[in-house]
Amino acid sequence: MAAKAAKSGNLLVRWWQIVAVFVGEVKAEMLKVAWPSRDEAISSTWVVLGAVVVVALWIFVVDKITAIGMAGLVRLLG
Repeated sequence: MAAKAAKSGNLLVRWWQIVAVFVGEVKAEMLKVAWPSRDEAISSTWVVLGAVVVVALWIFVVDKITAIGMAGLVRLLG
């Protein structure tokens, strides 16, 4: 772990040792990651984009309905 870096040397040397240990640990963890294939990444991207479009349309419709309702209330009560 980064905390196990040597306690000898000045602060700058110890800091660089801690950074070096940390970067080594990050590299080791990144090698363990199961990265998706190109086709999986593309298909997942299309799913996300489709979901974004559906949610955007839903928000648009609800906003328009609310705006029409509020305009009607203002006209009725105003």
